[in-house]
Amino acid sequence: MSSHSESHYPHDMWVFPDAQSTTQDVAGKTASTPGILKLGLAIAGVLAILGVVGFVLRMTTDGFSDYGAWGYYAAIFSYIFVITSSAPLVAVAFRLTKSHWRRPISRISELFALVGVVNVILYIPLIYLLPPINNPNFVPGMHGELQIRKTIWMEVPFGAPHLWDFLGIISLAVLSLVILWVSVVPDLAEARSSASGWRNKLYALLAGHWYGTKKQWIHQKISLALLGALYFMMVVFVHFLIVSDFAMSLIPGWKDSILPPLYTVTGFQSALSIILIIAFTMRKWGGYEKYFGTSVFWSASKIQIGLTLLWTYHLFAFFITLWYGRMELEQNILRYLMFESYSWIFWLNVIFIFLVPFWILVWNPVRKTAWGPALAGISILIGNLLFQIRMFVGAFNAGDIYHLGLFKVPPPVFPDLWDVFIVLGGIGLVAFIYLIGTRILPALAVWEVKEGAMYQKMDTLYRGEYLVLAKPE
Repeated sequence: MSSHSESHYPHDMWVFPDAQSTTQDVAGKTASTPGILKLGLAIAGVLAILGVVGFVLRMTTDGFSDYGAWGYYAAIFSYIFVITSSAPLVAVAFRLTKSHWRRPISRISELFALVGVVNVILYIPLIYLLPPINNPNFVPGMHGELQIRKTIWMEVPFGAPHLWDFLGIISLAVLSLVILWVSVVPDLAEARSSASGWRNKLYALLAGHWYGTKKQWIHQKISLALLGALYFMMVVFVHFLIVSDFAMSLIPGWKDSILPPLYTVTGFQSALSIILIIAFTMRKWGGYEKYFGTSVFWSASKIQIGLTLLWTYHLFAFFITLWYGRMELEQNILRYLMFESYSWIFWLNVIFIFLVPFWILVWNPVRKTAWGPALAGISILIGNLLFQIRMFVGAFNAGDIYHLGLFKVPPPVFPDLWDVFIVLGGIGLVAFIYLIGTRILPALAVWEVKEGAMYQKMDTLYRGEYLVLAKPE
């Protein structure tokens, strides 16, 4: 049983969807395209076109020989990748922990699997941009130059780093799509009888084998658990590969065991934030208010503030490790990425990703609203973008990557018009793909919401009214 609801909680803290009408209601919303969605698609489409224009003009102007000119492209790729690859974990993790409140946001999380294909496409130019590990200009006896630049790839195995990074990104994309398919099959099987046209054919193709038998439900549950555990291990490993190869290895002399977990925590924090923003949008303007109680946002905000504090801990560990050693090249890395060249981005990064969301979420009355965690999420997404710019633009323009170390602090690199187009275009492309996905597949996990409706009710005990929540397992 939950705590007393009359004086402490808003009236919409818990919602009780009608299991009988949920399927038709969600199917109708999926098939319709309201005006606000058309506007969102139009804006996202225009931004995506600008991104294509910026990419083409950058390619014709600088080619792929000067990788420094592509720093902002690498930053927006990393920004998209770290968020969208982390997003499916929200459904995976809270399903494994049997968190009842996560049911309405599970499908929002899983639909980011559709963006996994975008990650694969956006990564392809980086294959041609990443310099080789072996120094092509090395001459024996050359002072201050390395024959093999410092990377995580010992002995330079076949295909390293390009092939293995690419396979990692493809594996994440395929695995997340499989998780989405396993999760969405019951909803498609139920909706195929009422769907018409191309939706009927697509739903029949994807869910033709599903009849809702007890054996199928057991297999689905086991499959989601196993695939989710595998995805969690994979996403942490691939994050380690990307940030190590495209950030740390491009700054000469940089050796840091804190950066990969900091990068991953940033992804987890931002993924939960963007899911809460989407959930708030669906609740406020999408007609899904009867499925999203305030308890969803209140419960998620506790994880959100925890990840915010965890990000700050890793940032401090990152700083103190390099600062305490007092080595010249490590001091120069701090000056470059934090306190001189990119100091203004660094402080804005800290403000948006820690100070603002912490100040919002530390107040329990604000956490117990739908808008509070969503507002904190917007700030976190801005802070994450600044983090990616600081790390990847800085890494791509750090100078001679085959040098022994960073013995002088490079100047900052500011974006030109094509960089702005590329950054906006990347964001627009992801938004466009995601919005299209919500018109094809239901944005609400109907089977999970209906299952949850059977497990909860409001009841009275003496003079108090309480939420009674069943625990079937």
